[in-house]
Amino acid sequence: MEITFINPYHLAVHALLVLFIVYLRSKPQQQRSYEPKLSEKEIDEMVADWKPEPLRTKLTPSMVRNSNQLVISKSTATHVTVNGIENVLHAARANYLGLSGTEEVNTVAEETMRGYGVGACGPRGFYGTIDVHLWLEERIAKFMKHEDCIIYSSAFCTISSCIPAFSRKGDIIICDEGVSHAIQIGILLSRSTVYYFKHNDMEDFVHVLNEVKMKHRDPKARKFVIAEGLYYNYGDICPISEIVDLKDKYKFRIILDESHSIGVLGATGRGVCEMSGIDVKNIDMLVGTMSNSFAAGGGFCLGSKAIIRYSRLNGTGYVFSAALPPYLAATAQKAIDILDENPCLVEDLEKITNRFHAQYSAMSSSKKNGADDGATVYVPKGLYISSDSLSPVVHLSLSSHYTISNNRDHTEDLLENICETALTESKVLIQRAKYVDNEKFLPPPSIRVCLNAKLSEGDVDHLVSSIVSASR
Repeated sequence: MEITFINPYHLAVHALLVLFIVYLRSKPQQQRSYEPKLSEKEIDEMVADWKPEPLRTKLTPSMVRNSNQLVISKSTATHVTVNGIENVLHAARANYLGLSGTEEVNTVAEETMRGYGVGACGPRGFYGTIDVHLWLEERIAKFMKHEDCIIYSSAFCTISSCIPAFSRKGDIIICDEGVSHAIQIGILLSRSTVYYFKHNDMEDFVHVLNEVKMKHRDPKARKFVIAEGLYYNYGDICPISEIVDLKDKYKFRIILDESHSIGVLGATGRGVCEMSGIDVKNIDMLVGTMSNSFAAGGGFCLGSKAIIRYSRLNGTGYVFSAALPPYLAATAQKAIDILDENPCLVEDLEKITNRFHAQYSAMSSSKKNGADDGATVYVPKGLYISSDSLSPVVHLSLSSHYTISNNRDHTEDLLENICETALTESKVLIQRAKYVDNEKFLPPPSIRVCLNAKLSEGDVDHLVSSIVSASR
């Protein structure tokens, strides 16, 4: 028999460990209290001295400036009564085709209210669906030549619901820096990993795509590219054809917001895709609003039948919000019918836009310092057009010669004074572009002018002369 000898030192160490464990187990546990012992008097003094945090932060100069409201008491397609001033030329709202306030649209709204009442009084999935909703969805899908459509009661909630419905935590979003606040909120709610590329800069877009390709190799991570057809914050047009050309190479889906390009761009007003010769079915989700060109309210999303079915179950703005009032659905459908039967409205808007640029150039007195290539360079006393010449959303910016460096408030005050002067002296309503303080990428200060297909040549000339006069 083989005898194994045990090292006495090892045996002693093991015995000590066993004894130490037994000691720890048998030792009574003492609860340590980290709470300070305070007397009743000290507690009362602390309660008396406590002050809750304010519900709001201190108002910034931007908040105060943006809180000034103009009140409209009467409205037609081109003119309004505002703050008691009658017959004011309205160039501050996105009524691009001039259909808001027309007799045709107003008559449809009145007839619908008499038949259905005013509100739907419930979400679409909870007895809020009315036949006019279904007719409108079918009409939009047919007009835009897409498979299916879903409508929302809020334009803001449309895009901010569509994004988080599909892009989740672990997915990747690649987004233009110039997108609207509604898109920014949708991205925030999605909790996705976000990459931004410089506004309308396709070279930087490709750079970001390559960066994403190198950093994220998980095949399950979905990629979404988000852009706008016509950027409301800049007045320029998305190079959608270049984005679509890269779609298959980099394996991403496209979410395109055409809120300000439908009814505006393309031979028949079907948006930037029509203008660029792109099949809309190459766009995975095409989002828009009915509150601009279609003179109603709410928003819509176009996509495949599978995407739209999924949206009806997961789009929070659709599931939990009361449905679109039936009279707005009816007026939107009527506006689409009018545009479909009269595509010349788009041509009329283009003529108005061209006339505005031509007249503004003719009345200018100097040139913008350091204008970018392709930008309009004419400047009346430092106010130049910084938007695209094809866009009815015209941005007027102050040349750096007339502003104080790094003092946005000073520039905003100058622009606000120009708008006030145009209203009080020339009966023209234009607006300084307003943004919330927590914009991800704050656009440059500007005056935003929205043109209208129903404006006459005289209206355009008066608009231009009023802006030039007010900016002196």
